[in-house]
Parts: sequence; structure tokens; C-alpha cells
Amino acid sequence: MKFKLSLLLIFIVSAKLYSEPYLFKKFPQLQEHIPHIALCDLPTPIVRLENFGNHIGCKNIFIKRDDLTGKHMGGGLRLYGGNKPRKLEFLLANALRHNAQTIITYGCAGSNHALATAVYAHELGLKSILMLKDQPNSYVVRHNLLLDTYYDAQLKLFPNDAVRSLAAQKMLDADAGAYLIPTGGSNAIGVLGFVNAALELADQIDAQEIDEPDFIYVATGSCATTAGLLLGLQVSGLKSKVVAVCVEPEEEPDQFLIIIKDLFMQGNEMLHAVDASFPLLEFPEDTLILNKKFCGTEYGLFIPEGTVATALFKDSENIKLEGTYSAKPIAALMDDAAENILHDKTVLFWNTYCGIDFSYLTNMNDYKKLPKEFHRYFEETVRQ
Repeated sequence: MKFKLSLLLIFIVSAKLYSEPYLFKKFPQLQEHIPHIALCDLPTPIVRLENFGNHIGCKNIFIKRDDLTGKHMGGGLRLYGGNKPRKLEFLLANALRHNAQTIITYGCAGSNHALATAVYAHELGLKSILMLKDQPNSYVVRHNLLLDTYYDAQLKLFPNDAVRSLAAQKMLDADAGAYLIPTGGSNAIGVLGFVNAALELADQIDAQEIDEPDFIYVATGSCATTAGLLLGLQVSGLKSKVVAVCVEPEEEPDQFLIIIKDLFMQGNEMLHAVDASFPLLEFPEDTLILNKKFCGTEYGLFIPEGTVATALFKDSENIKLEGTYSAKPIAALMDDAAENILHDKTVLFWNTYCGIDFSYLTNMNDYKKLPKEFHRYFEETVRQ
């Protein structure tokens, strides 16, 4: 085990030398205290969506292609990407600092975060345990479950949060090498991935790859992506408004706003505590727009507007979206364009979904090798 950890430490050092985070470039003192592993292929490209823009009548629509965060593996292949690996660069590095050998995380059956955690834990030689809950069935759920098992994740299904939390605590109490990452990687450490992403965007604006966006559309679920963007944009001096499109109904009034504010504050306070030159900032109420129009009736249940958005995006730009998350900000963007809100504005869609075809890996797995409680996702009808 000591030899294995030594190899991982060598990987951390070499990775940091290879790809220093934008956060550390702007605030060098942070790297002395905050562990980081370069897992992503950064910066991700910014591309004008000319065909899609023409269709909706907006000429300055761009995409931040975080579907391409996954590292090149040779032969034109990439590791799984999306927005989650940005958080895992900090989360898994912190896990290794705590001598973790097993990564435990939460999600629903088709969780993109759980899958990303399994992929990158495997890359680092760590065991992963995915503690999942039920969600409406879809081809994305099937794909992600099969890819989870390809990367040797241990899958467990739970009826609710309370039972799952109790089971996780028992694992943590019994195993000193276990490390828990919360749902979506959304805690103060996970926020850093998108503070870094916002600084990356600022660098691309300085390089004239895009004018400063008037609006940035992004899906928001567990909220660390939105909180990190808001914090990073503010420390960069950018005035872009973040249109955070909620992906599920709120259980309590203002739930999303409360969580985003809390994560913003936690991330800001942690960075300031490590490096006093990182300022303590007021929460930017005027630069956050929470769009709750496309959340649907329950998590993971696709909405008609999202289905239309997915088909149009595939036809016009040959980029794959999915109905739980990434299709919803595009549906919101199309709706705002129809209301003439985006006329002559520079708009950036931050794509959080990795729509790469991994069937060459999933075809190698038989669903019957999954724990029996997951078989129904492959035996019941998929309607979305």
C-alpha cells in the first residue's frame, strides 16, 4: 500500500506541473495548502453555435464544451468528462491527502457524478462505492450503470436518504481508509473546481476567444457548479449573469438559492482562510437568475421542452444532450430567445454533460452482472 500511495503522490506532483490550475496562477499561495490533481483536459473549447443560433434567431450563442473535459487516452478516445471531473480534481486530491483507499459517493441510479467518481477513482487506483437511489428509467441510466461496472464500482441501491446516510456512516466508522464525497461533489472543496473554471473563462475572454458573456446558462442540481461560477466570476471582475436552470422541483421554498449562497460562502471563506489575498465577497444577488420553469415534476423525468431541445441541438450542432440536466438550460435559452431577451446579447451555454458514445465499453458488460436490484432498469420499458 505504501508503494501504491507513493506512485499516487508522484502522479499528483507531475500532474500539477503539467497543468497548474488557473486558481493557483492567480493566487499562488493556495497551492501550498489545497491539494489538486490534474484529471481534466483543460481549457475546454468555446465554440460559436452558428446553426443553433440561426435557428433561434440569435447570432452570438456559444458553448463551453465541458463534454470534453475527459483526458485524451490515445486513438481518438477520451475518459468520461462533463462538469464533475473539474470538482474531482480537488475532491480526489483531498481524499488522497487523507490516505483514502475507498471513495464513497451518492447519486441516483443514472448519476453522472457517481459515474465520473468511479472513472477517476479507478484511474487513481482507488475503490469506489456508489450509493444510489431510484430514478425514472432512461437510456442514460442504462448507459451509466454499465459504465459504472466497467470501472469496477460497487453499486448499492437505497430507498431513501436516511437509510443511505446511515449505511454510509457505518462504512466510514468501520474503515479508516473510506472517504465520502457528497451528492454531485457539492461541498466547499467541490466549489473550487468551478472557481477555477470561471478563471479559465476569464483567461479565454482575455485571449479574445469570446466577448464577456451577458448571460451564462447552466444546469443546477446540487448547486456547487453555480456557486463556484458565481465566486470565480466575481473574483475575476466579470459581470456576466448566471442563468441557473433548476433541474428538479424544490422541496422547500428558495431551496436552490439557499444552497447556492451557502456553498458560495463556504468556498469563499475556505479560500480566504488559506490565502488572505483572496477577498471575502458579498453574494452577487444581481448576477444570479434562477430559472425554475423547466424543472419538471420530479428528478430525472424528462420534460417535452427538453426533448425538443435535445433533438434540435443534435440536428444543428451534432452535440448530444440529456434530459435530466443539460437539455433544460437549452430549453430555457430557447424560451428566452423567443421572448426577445437575448437579442444582440453574447450568450454562453456551459455544457455539463459528457455525451460521448462509450458503447465500445458498455457493450462489454452484461447487465445481469449488476446487483439484482438494478436489473429492472434493463428489463422495464424505457420511454425517454
